[in-house]
Amino acid sequence: MTIFRKPKLVIFFFCVFTTLSLNSISSFALPKKIAYADNCASVVPESTLKADSRDHRHEYLHTGYYYTGGDAGNGGLSGNSSYGHHYQHQNSVEFRIWSFEETDVQGLFKLRANLQFPKDRTYYYMGPSTSSSSSRSRSIHADARWSLNFRLNGFWSESSGKLCMVGYGSYSKKGTSLSYPAILKLYNLFNSTSITSLITGTIESLIPSSDIVKDPRYFDPTFILMLPRMNYQYTLVSNNSTDDTSFGDTDDHDPSSSLKLENFCSQLSTVVLKNEFDLKYSSKCVSARNCTPLAGLDPLPRLVSFKDIDCGERNRRLRVLVEFADSSNKWFQSPFNPNRTLVAEGSWDAKKNQLEFVACHFLEAATDSFNNSHVGDCSTRLSLRFPATWTIGNTSTVVGHIWSNKSKTESGYFEKIRFETCQREAGRVVVPGTKYEYTKLDQVNKLCPRKKPAANGHKTNVYPSPISYDMRFDMSARSSKGYLDAWGSSEPVSVGDSIYEELPSSTQYSGSAAISEDENYSLAHSSSLVIISSNNNSNPSNISYRISIQLLERSAGKSGNITRHRMTEMHISAEGIYDTEGSLCMVGCRNVGLNSDHQTTEDSVDCEILVNFQFPPDNQHSENKGYIKVRIESTREKSDPLHFERLDLSSVAGYMSEAERSIWRMDMEIILVLVSTTLACVFVALQQFHVKKHPDVLPSISILMLLILTVGYMIPLMLNFDAMFTANTNRQYVSLGSGGWLAVHEVIVRVITMVAFLLQFRLLQQTWSARSANGKQKELWDVEKKVLPLYPIGYLVAWAVLPISVDLKSYAGLVLDGYLLPQILLNMVCKSKEKALSVSFYIGTTLVRVLPHAYDLYRTHSSVHQQLDESYIYASPAADFYSTSWDVIIPIGGLLFSLIIFLQQKFGGRCFLPQKLRELGSYEKVPSVSEAELPT
Repeated sequence: MTIFRKPKLVIFFFCVFTTLSLNSISSFALPKKIAYADNCASVVPESTLKADSRDHRHEYLHTGYYYTGGDAGNGGLSGNSSYGHHYQHQNSVEFRIWSFEETDVQGLFKLRANLQFPKDRTYYYMGPSTSSSSSRSRSIHADARWSLNFRLNGFWSESSGKLCMVGYGSYSKKGTSLSYPAILKLYNLFNSTSITSLITGTIESLIPSSDIVKDPRYFDPTFILMLPRMNYQYTLVSNNSTDDTSFGDTDDHDPSSSLKLENFCSQLSTVVLKNEFDLKYSSKCVSARNCTPLAGLDPLPRLVSFKDIDCGERNRRLRVLVEFADSSNKWFQSPFNPNRTLVAEGSWDAKKNQLEFVACHFLEAATDSFNNSHVGDCSTRLSLRFPATWTIGNTSTVVGHIWSNKSKTESGYFEKIRFETCQREAGRVVVPGTKYEYTKLDQVNKLCPRKKPAANGHKTNVYPSPISYDMRFDMSARSSKGYLDAWGSSEPVSVGDSIYEELPSSTQYSGSAAISEDENYSLAHSSSLVIISSNNNSNPSNISYRISIQLLERSAGKSGNITRHRMTEMHISAEGIYDTEGSLCMVGCRNVGLNSDHQTTEDSVDCEILVNFQFPPDNQHSENKGYIKVRIESTREKSDPLHFERLDLSSVAGYMSEAERSIWRMDMEIILVLVSTTLACVFVALQQFHVKKHPDVLPSISILMLLILTVGYMIPLMLNFDAMFTANTNRQYVSLGSGGWLAVHEVIVRVITMVAFLLQFRLLQQTWSARSANGKQKELWDVEKKVLPLYPIGYLVAWAVLPISVDLKSYAGLVLDGYLLPQILLNMVCKSKEKALSVSFYIGTTLVRVLPHAYDLYRTHSSVHQQLDESYIYASPAADFYSTSWDVIIPIGGLLFSLIIFLQQKFGGRCFLPQKLRELGSYEKVPSVSEAELPT
C-alpha cells in the first residue's frame, strides 16, 4: 500500500493512535486505594473483621444539608457572584449506608456507604474561580444534568457516635471523568436517636495542600448536617396527643372534616407536604420579637411550608422541617437555613380531626458551619386541620395555627399566627364532605336587583350551566385610563353548597370524587348546557368564585412615555347569584395586605367589592360574539384608601361546544390541505405527460408563470424546512379530537409540497431548455419582462385604494391566484394558438387556488363565535385576500382566466379582442422543435 512507503507518515499515525489509546486506558483506570489508617486513625481506629462476620446488606438512609466552606468570593458555594443566581439551590445531601460488618472490637463496625448529591438537585465540581483573590478555592456546584457521588469505606464506633470513611467521588461530564479522593468525618451518629439528635461532620479533599492550585480534583471543605433516621424514638408526641393541654379543645363553631385516613403518609403528603401556606399575623403583632418563633427575622416571613423527614404509617406520627420564607419562587428553592427552620414531631388526633406538632429550634447553627449545631427550645406548637365548611373568608383546604407554649413574660413568646392554603394555589385538594356556606347573599340582593325575563317568549337562549366546565375562564383588560394592564383567571369554588373542583388532581386525595354521587350536581368535564327560554321560571343558582388578577401599573414619565411601574396581585373570593339570563352578580373579599409592605393580619380583608360576570349565549347566530364581560369595582368612597379603580375585563368564552367545533374545523382543514396539495402534484404531473407527448409546445409556455408557481411552492418549504428534516424536541404537539398529531400532518404536507415543487421546477427547466434550443430565448423573455412591472404597480394601487392594509404575504397570494396572467399576455403578443397547457393543468390548478376562498366563505358564514386567537391551517387570512367580497371576486377572476386560456388555445391568442386590435402588431409564430432537439 502507498501509506507504508512513507515511514514518517506511519510513525505519525502510530503516535496518534498510541496517545489516544493511553488516554482511553487512563480514563478507565481504577484510582489508587486510599490508606484508611493514614487518614482516620485518630478519629475511629481501624480493626480487623470477625472471623464469622457476615456482610449485613441492610440499607440506612440519612438526609441532610451541606455548606461549602472557603472564601465565598472565590469559589465557595454561598454568595459566589460568578455563578449568578444558581447558587441559591436546595443544598441537600443523602448518606446511604448499604453494608456493615462486625469487627473484633465490640461496637465497632466496618461500613460501606455512598454520599450523594441527588440528581433532582444535582451538584458538580467547579474549577478555579475567576476571582482576583490570591487564594484559589473550588467547590461543588449545582447543575440540572450531573451528580456527584462519593463511594466510601470506613469504620463507625457505636459508643462514641463517630464515623470516618475514605473513598472517591465520581463525576463525569462531556466525556471527561474525574475521581475526587476524599475523607468523610461524622459525629453524633448513634444507634438510637430522637428529635434532639443531629449528625454533623465534614467531607474534605485528600489532595495535598501543595497541589490545590494545579490539581483540578481539589474542592473546599464541606460542612454537613443530617437528620438521623436510624431507630428514631418519638419523645415529644405520644399516641394520644390530647395529653398535651396546650393544644386546647376543638372549635365547635368551625369543625374539621372527618378524614378517612386509610393511607396516612401518602394522603398527608398530597394535602400538606407539597404546598405552601400563607401566614396571617395577629393584629396585636407590633414587633418582630413578639410576632414569630424565629427571632431577628426582618422582614417577617410570609409563607410556611412542611418538608417530610420521615413518617410512620402504623402509629400515624411524622417528623417534618417547618420552613419559613419571604416569598414563593417557582424557579429554584432557597438553600436550607437553620435560622429560618424548625424541626417538629407530629401526630394525628382522631378526636379533634387535626394534626398536632411540637417544634424545636436549631441552636448555635451558624450559616457558615454546622459543627456546633444542636436542637433545643421545644416550646413552639402547631396545629393543622381541614375545615368541613368553607365560606367567603375561608376557602382553604388546610387551616392551622402556630403559637408559643411560653407565658407572655418569658423570652421567646409570640402571638398566635394563623396559616392557610395559599390563595394562588390552583388545583387544590378537596377533602370529601366539605360544604360551602353563603354569608353575603343579603348584600348581593341589595346591590344586584333581579332582572326581569325578556317579553319575547319565542326567543330561546342557551347559557352555560353553573356546574359545567365552561364556568372557568381566563381574562385580560386595560383600564379606562390606559395605564393599567390586567390579566387573570376565574374559577368556581362552589355551586349551591357543593364544592366545584375542575381538575382530576382534586380527587386524588381520597381516590373518590369530591362530591358524592347522590348530589344534585355532577362535575363531569363536559359541556353541560341549560336551555332557558324567556318564559322559563328556572331558579337562579348560588355560586362562589376564586378570582386571581395580575395588575401591571404603568405611569407616565417626564417625556410623556408610558413606563412600567410595578406588578401587583389581587386575589378575590366572591359569592353571589347566577340568574337565568347568564348574569352573575357577586360580592367579593380580598386580602389587602398581599401587596403592602405590612404583614398580613387576620382582619386585613376588604369585602366591599362588587363583581359582575355576563356570560354570552351559545346561540348559533347570537349578536354577542362569545365575550364574557367582567366588571370588578370597589363600593367604597374614592377618598377611602382601600378604594381601587374599576376593572373592566373580558374573555372569549371557552365553551366546550366551541372547542369541539374548533377541533372539527382543524380536522377539516387538515384534510383540505392534504387533498389540495395532492391534487396540485397530480395536475403538474399531467402537464409533464402533456409536454412529453407534445414537446413542440414547450417554448410557448410562459416562463414567468412557471416561476410564480415554483416560488409559490418553494417559500413554504423554506419557512418550514425544520418540520421535514429536524427533530425539534421543544416542539408542542397538539392532540386533535380525531386522535391524530398536527405535527405529523404538517410533515406529510411538506413532503407532498416538496414533490409538487420538484415537478414544477422540472417543468420550468424543460421550458427554459426548449427555448434555448430554438434560439428564441431572448426575444420571448423580452416579451415576458414587460409583464413584470404590472406586479409592483398592482401592489401600490392596492395599498393606496383598498381600505384594508395590504402586506406582501397577502399580495403574493393574490399573484398566485392570478398565475395565468403571464400566459394570457404571452399568447396575446405571440398570437399563439399552441395548446401549451393541458386542460387538466390550468383548470385543476385554478380549482386548487379557488377552493380556499370557497371554504373561507363557508367558514365565515357558519362560524358562531370568532375567536381572538383563531389558528388557521387552511385558508389563512395572512396568506391571501380573504373576505366575503374577495372570496367571490378571486374565484370569478380565476375561472375567467381559465376560460380565456381555453379560447386562446382554440381560436388564437387574440380571439377575444375586437377585430381591429387583433391586427395591431404581429409576432411571428414561435418555431417548434422536435423531440430529438430537446436536451436530455
